[in-house]
Amino acid sequence: MVDAPNPFSKISADELDREALLHGFKRKGQRNWVRRTCDFVQLVNLQHSQWSADDSYLNFAMWPLAMGEPPTFAESKFQFRTRAERLDVNDLPGFFSAADKLRTLADLREAVRASEHVLGLVRKELRALLL
Repeated sequence: MVDAPNPFSKISADELDREALLHGFKRKGQRNWVRRTCDFVQLVNLQHSQWSADDSYLNFAMWPLAMGEPPTFAESKFQFRTRAERLDVNDLPGFFSAADKLRTLADLREAVRASEHVLGLVRKELRALLL
């Protein structure tokens, strides 16, 4: 799979904060935004590039509440995670629209069946539970 270009590389935390608040996310620390849905804790993470101080990555992760509360708000520890551009979106409204469509386990299951873009969100070990 070829990585899509990163449309979020120049995003600012302030710009992300404004849009995240509109969709029910609350800021948690300097680079994380969190919201709780009926089945998940969803996390948006703004990660600075290690290669360029001017570039960033927008990460999206979900922790299933069936597993209890997440032990940490570190994006790398969440069960379902991906880069925003892999959800086939190229702007913040599109990204949050995609996140809004993934509020329940049924939403995630349906999205995985319908789109290869969402499949990147799910680790191979967890795909069998959804398909």
